[in-house]
Amino acid sequence: MLILSKIQSRRFRWRHSILRKSLFSSVVLCLMFALNGCESDSAASHVVSSKTRPPVDIVTWTAQRLVLADQVESVGTLVGNESVTITAKVTDQVTVIHFDDGQYVKAGDILIELTNAEQQAGLREAEANLLEAELQLARLKKLGNKIVTAQERDEASARVKAGQARLEVISVLIKDRLITAPFDGLLGFRQVSAGALVTPGTVITELDDIKQLKLDFAVPEVYLGNISVGSRVESTSPAWQDKVFSGQLVSIGSRIDVATRTFMARALIDNESSLLRPGMLMNITLSLAERPALVVPELAIVQTGKLSVVYVTETIDEQLKVKSVPVVLGKRVAGGVEIVSGLQPGDQVVVSGQLNVRPGTSVRVVDGYQSTNTTTASSTTQAEAKE
Repeated sequence: MLILSKIQSRRFRWRHSILRKSLFSSVVLCLMFALNGCESDSAASHVVSSKTRPPVDIVTWTAQRLVLADQVESVGTLVGNESVTITAKVTDQVTVIHFDDGQYVKAGDILIELTNAEQQAGLREAEANLLEAELQLARLKKLGNKIVTAQERDEASARVKAGQARLEVISVLIKDRLITAPFDGLLGFRQVSAGALVTPGTVITELDDIKQLKLDFAVPEVYLGNISVGSRVESTSPAWQDKVFSGQLVSIGSRIDVATRTFMARALIDNESSLLRPGMLMNITLSLAERPALVVPELAIVQTGKLSVVYVTETIDEQLKVKSVPVVLGKRVAGGVEIVSGLQPGDQVVVSGQLNVRPGTSVRVVDGYQSTNTTTASSTTQAEAKE
């Protein structure tokens, strides 16, 4: 009985061991099948998703060369095209004033009359003496050479010339007592009154020609090689912020200021509207020589650290994809930026949707869609470049 009991116990342990091993093997096989099934499903779903992912919608811009004009900004002061302080030439009393404050006058208009009674009397005396000398010369010429000597005729002729000279002197003295406008222009405030005694140097008023104004301004010396007479100048004034006054550069200073490293330039500004006045401060934009440049909208630039890149479309295996191109930026214009290197004319640059793509992403160019910002930037850039 003891032996039989041991045999049965061994048989039980052996069967239990076999059953346990079978169960373990079954569990392992189930786990392997499950894992393989999951991996197959994941791979299949990945393949399906990669094949069915739709292209990203983008808007592109054709890189092209435009004509740009570099600009220099400065400030300057207006000066009258012709400016003068009206003063008296002689010492005498003011009798008549012919102008008012701020009046526009023509060249030759009489502004002030000074007392000239003494000169008028001298003028009448000179005219009488000249008339007498002319009559005497005429009588001597009629008498002939047999009666009148050559010396007598010469003396009579000299008296006539002296009378003419005396008459001219008196006329100049009278003219000095008529103060006139030397050119067309706008008068300033009247500084004298009727009855006042004026002397040489006494200020009577100011006169400025404001139909055209000189605009003097400083330019950094680094632009000396790029600036030229005839360049376009546009200016604005704080007094007329909504108006632009145009002109052109007419002269360049002969010296460089050693303290500021700038040179002076002068432009002529049209002022037919008479809105500007001498002495006004003006904000100036000077256009330099024009040059061709490759320009794209600012929206196309993607900044990654210190590196500037743009996305450009390319066709690979009959699919439109994008690639990133590092670029070197140049001058900025309204809504756009110059590309110094990295792009070629004709490249299709992504200006909208670039944040949703990576190099190699399939894309689709949206027809008939234009971003408001892109349109504005592009139009402004091209308009300024063509101007």
